[in-house]
Amino acid sequence: MIAELQSAVSQVSSRKAHLRGLTQVESVKIKVERAALLFRGAPVAIFASIANALIVLAIAWSIVEHRVLFVWAGAVLGVAVLRAGLWLKFKVSGVSARNLSRFARLHLIFMALNGSLWGALGPIFSVHGVIDHAILPFIIAGMTAAAIVSAGASWRAVLAFNIPALLPLAATYAVTMGINGIGVAAIIGIYGLATTYLALVTQRMIDRSILLHTKNEKLLSVLRRRVDDAHTAEQRFRALVESSLDVTFIFSPEGKIIYASPSAEKAFNISPGLLLGKTTKEIVHPDDMSQFRSVGERSLSQLGEVIGLPHVCMRGSQDGTYVAMTGRLTNMLYVPGVEGFVFNGGRRLHENASAHHIHAAE
Repeated sequence: MIAELQSAVSQVSSRKAHLRGLTQVESVKIKVERAALLFRGAPVAIFASIANALIVLAIAWSIVEHRVLFVWAGAVLGVAVLRAGLWLKFKVSGVSARNLSRFARLHLIFMALNGSLWGALGPIFSVHGVIDHAILPFIIAGMTAAAIVSAGASWRAVLAFNIPALLPLAATYAVTMGINGIGVAAIIGIYGLATTYLALVTQRMIDRSILLHTKNEKLLSVLRRRVDDAHTAEQRFRALVESSLDVTFIFSPEGKIIYASPSAEKAFNISPGLLLGKTTKEIVHPDDMSQFRSVGERSLSQLGEVIGLPHVCMRGSQDGTYVAMTGRLTNMLYVPGVEGFVFNGGRRLHENASAHHIHAAE
């Protein structure tokens, strides 16, 4: 179990090489999960587009020709409605891997179209002589930030929005505002590069998280399978022990009984539950204690080795009769679920030997 878990852990990629040496299944898994994140983020992008369009409509009402403003706002709202319809269509048809892949491709196109409409605000404001209006850069910056939030799983989707949104704005500033405009255009360019880099880093982080999640699923699958196997083996072992006529005790390192098999009741005429907690001094005959301890000490250095006890007498209670039997002692201190010394008492010795031993002890 440990070896298999270590093998699975060793296959987890490092941060620097998180996308190297991926299997085809892992590559597809990452792409599908990215598309799923785009799908979940689409409503945020749609809402941001509608809300910002209404804000621009309200602020620019008095400075931009109404017909132009209505055409622009109508186009933005129309694209938002189409995106919402596309999202609902795939929502209803089911978010299978194939549908998510198709949605991601269409989403990229709509991001570029939406970016073009927001980029058109630069020339529109310039024509109306209000290119220096403070609302313009804030609105565009807000939309690019929203693009990262909603489409950060795909840096290409962010880029598809940023290029048509920021390039016309930067060109308008550079052409219409002289030296100052060139400076503003340069700042816009730097901002565009920074947001693109941020989107790329975000996608890489998301890819790494998806990959780690996939690896964790494999580890959990291995662990569940091994736990199930161990549970099955434990049930099988318990069934064999409990159906055996041999007496089985598990002694703790302190020498106390922590398990007694059902056959102990027939051997000692006492319920196995009443034997729990009893020490070796209480159940092993005094004449056999030195031998029993000696075997226990030998088993300490022989983990898993079965050491025979040719003769040992035990009893279940203070007033009980000693029962003579042969036995075996096994050190299983480091076996999970056992963690003690396992005594297995086999056939009883004949009654005369038992009686002779007890008589001598008395």
